[in-house]
Amino acid sequence: MNSDATTTTNRVVLFADILGFAALTETCPIDIDVLRAHDRLFAEESMDLILGATPNKLTHCFSGFHIQLRALLNLASMRHPLTAITFSDSVFVATTRAQEALAIAVGLVRSMLLQDIPIRIGIGYGSFSALRFRSDITADSGDHTTQFLGTGVIRAYRAEKCGIKGLRILLHPSVVPLLHNTVPDTVHTDFDEHPISYLSCSDDEIQNEIGVHYEIDYWHFRPTIEVSAWHSLQDMWDEAPLYEAEHYEATAEAINRMRIAQGCVPLKKLRRRTLP
Repeated sequence: MNSDATTTTNRVVLFADILGFAALTETCPIDIDVLRAHDRLFAEESMDLILGATPNKLTHCFSGFHIQLRALLNLASMRHPLTAITFSDSVFVATTRAQEALAIAVGLVRSMLLQDIPIRIGIGYGSFSALRFRSDITADSGDHTTQFLGTGVIRAYRAEKCGIKGLRILLHPSVVPLLHNTVPDTVHTDFDEHPISYLSCSDDEIQNEIGVHYEIDYWHFRPTIEVSAWHSLQDMWDEAPLYEAEHYEATAEAINRMRIAQGCVPLKKLRRRTLP
């Protein structure tokens, strides 16, 4: 965690969560040794353990999420101050500008998609205060405290949990004015340096109680990477149980809208391995 919040201030807050993680935890064993080995990848004994381990989807999702998240946050923290609070399969990140939060969100969704790790992100704007972070660990017990709060936290969480399905970056209504730089005495985006595209969710989706109407267009890849990303989506869709299939259908529909907004031909069939 890199903390810049000692008082209550307005922040853009990102909340990211792995989809289907609870069900995955119920069905897969927790391989502690391999999980710990992923934390020290460059140790020879760690690589031997990882390469010799039985494939475990829970280990893959959990380790992949945290490794990529750590890399993105380390890079982002060299550019601007941020506060990151990670627990289990989710993370809150608070930044001073919308541009910064959106860049982290796009990087995280795209990298997770390429690793077959489904995540959804909500972004909100409002108050944020980090009060206390404490860990007291003994040989046989541990006491951990993470105290933070604010309207930005609540709004990011509610955006992610608003009921819209799929691998998406969903914007709480509090964020939309920031994208137009209409909040007094602040500059949250620089479209000349870092273009940001957002588009409306589907007509059915915008009926949610939270008022989430917009999402970020993250579908910007080089052609060869786009093929891999689309294949990853189709692979996850193939493997998903029936009760989770709606997440991947909603993702494919959203990606189709993103591609249309970029001038691509609409997809007539979403369950396909190739893109026109």
